[in-house]
Amino acid sequence: MKRHPHQHRTAKLWLRLLAAGLCWLATAGGAPAQQLSVVADAIFQPALAELVPAFSERTGADIRLSLGPSTILLDAIFSGTEADVFIPEGERHMRQALEKNLVDATLRRVIVALPNPEPAAEGENIEPRYASAVVMANSTQRVQAMAFLEFLTSETARATFARHGFLLP
Repeated sequence: MKRHPHQHRTAKLWLRLLAAGLCWLATAGGAPAQQLSVVADAIFQPALAELVPAFSERTGADIRLSLGPSTILLDAIFSGTEADVFIPEGERHMRQALEKNLVDATLRRVIVALPNPEPAAEGENIEPRYASAVVMANSTQRVQAMAFLEFLTSETARATFARHGFLLP
């Protein structure tokens, strides 16, 4: 089937427009990045101090990290403080957030097993305490928040958590 010269020019024009659009997207780095708000228990500060810049470098995401005791962070979230990702210490605070429908339970990742604060008595078997990260139900940055959760389960993150004394699940 022979193409009409006009069809060939139209196809070339569309390809040029597509290429120009892709180039514009690739160079649009001057636009301010949307901010991802991560609220985490202070116990994770040493590991997150390394991981947040690594994630930002890989993705260009601008991350605002808020650290503190899980109880205070959860109270702030209950009071309306906006967050995209919540990383509490242990399951009690996660359960409270789940009960209030503040988090998206389907977008939850177990990231570490926390060391037990007290050694086990002889013959006693202590269950590990797990810490999870979760995307907040009202997150305005869901795609970046999901990417951050996946990053927290990467080999890079696992090695960082292990280096800071966290156990891996």
